[in-house]
Amino acid sequence: MLHPTAKGIFDGRIKGLNNSVHITMYVDNGIKGLKIPDYYTSPGIEYYIGFGTGYEQGQKLRVLLEKDSSSQMSLDEKTECLSFLLIKQETCRLILSTESFLDNIKCWEEFNIPKTTIDEIQNLLKENKTQRAVDKILIYLKEKFYLKSLMEFYTIYDELKRIRQKKKKNKEYIIIEELEKIKIEIQNWISLK
Repeated sequence: MLHPTAKGIFDGRIKGLNNSVHITMYVDNGIKGLKIPDYYTSPGIEYYIGFGTGYEQGQKLRVLLEKDSSSQMSLDEKTECLSFLLIKQETCRLILSTESFLDNIKCWEEFNIPKTTIDEIQNLLKENKTQRAVDKILIYLKEKFYLKSLMEFYTIYDELKRIRQKKKKNKEYIIIEELEKIKIEIQNWISLK
């Protein structure tokens, strides 16, 4: 659990990024949908201070995306990708640096995976090392700044994580079929790219 100020900054950055309205207008319009998470017992002052700071950071990020001319992506696509990145920074075990991704916006919608990497992934899948194959793809996408593809692939990662959590809670739960489906999804995903 994050400190209320830190949580406010995370939430505010995403709201600010996805809003063209200045913070004062946002507040004057009733702070739509702004709710302090239930697990905070303080009256919310720390959260709101963090939210305001984060909102202004998000607005600055939005301006950077608006001024960017290195990518053919629309502003909506760019904000969607960057919102995904900001959300993942809060919960992800991969280190995702906002600055390095912002320096490489031109790469966000690209995807080119070398044959050797595809072969390594397929070998891992044949050896039933699905988690290692998924991790290899995630790390590759992150290192190449292929943010749009990273967003798409994360659905497969989330599905694998969900299955593993079910197995952890219930040792009797059989995951073989679901793992096979994920392997097929990975195969399809890398062959389509």
